[in-house]
Amino acid sequence: MRYAIIENGTVTNVVVADAETATANGWIECPIAGPQWTYANGVFTEPVVVEPTVTTPTKEELLAQLQALTAQIQALE
Repeated sequence: MRYAIIENGTVTNVVVADAETATANGWIECPIAGPQWTYANGVFTEPVVVEPTVTTPTKEELLAQLQALTAQIQALE
């Protein structure tokens, strides 16, 4: 059986063990939960995955960066 090791309400690891070992260690049976899930009031909750926001620079921003880099290169010559 799968058991969650929980610290401060968060699953830190999942192990396969017998019921006696799990009970002795305070592990909670969890058929699907995994690390980073939360556990409160007998319920496991899957973590929310936040997708990073990708911003594409504007043409003006890229031209400004190009001018700054060009100035740095010219300063090296």
